[in-house]
Amino acid sequence: MPRVSRKPYIEYDDALAGFTAARKELNDLKNSDAEEFLSKFEEYKEKARSEDPIAMDVLAYYYKSGVPGILPENYMRYVSWELISAARGNQLAIEKLQFLIGYASDEIIECQDYETIKYKNDIDDYNTLYVLGKALAKILVREFLKAYPVDLAVMKDDFQPFEQKYFVTLRRQIDEAIPLTIAYLKS
Repeated sequence: MPRVSRKPYIEYDDALAGFTAARKELNDLKNSDAEEFLSKFEEYKEKARSEDPIAMDVLAYYYKSGVPGILPENYMRYVSWELISAARGNQLAIEKLQFLIGYASDEIIECQDYETIKYKNDIDDYNTLYVLGKALAKILVREFLKAYPVDLAVMKDDFQPFEQKYFVTLRRQIDEAIPLTIAYLKS
């Protein structure tokens, strides 16, 4: 199977424009036709399954709180899609995840090998957040969540609201991902 080739980043403005257009389209449908909303939501799942980081971010948005009477809230699906989108270089998704991974970025910046990491990854004042966020998200998705778009897109939409245990588990995984991310960025 050939290796997937994708742009290293989806620029913030492009990601925001795509996300905003999709959210408007889906919000208009959720307010007028639940069946049409679900049909369009399935189309976004297919786009996400085909490696579209903006569609992944859109799915994360709707799973975060759900759509009453139409789509159940699913916290872990939200986190998984947002992290996958960030791992694929969606700058908007990376920024949205800062509440979750910001402290890990600080830990990387404070590590003794940060000068090497900066050099090897062309990190500057503008792209620090994106480079570190993408790398952390990639490690979290690959090593801990083992979440893949092809699998997530076909999962049944079930109700799984936020619970403290999910956050505790994610925090532990992020802590464990920090040294792995440092090693990845140094390689």
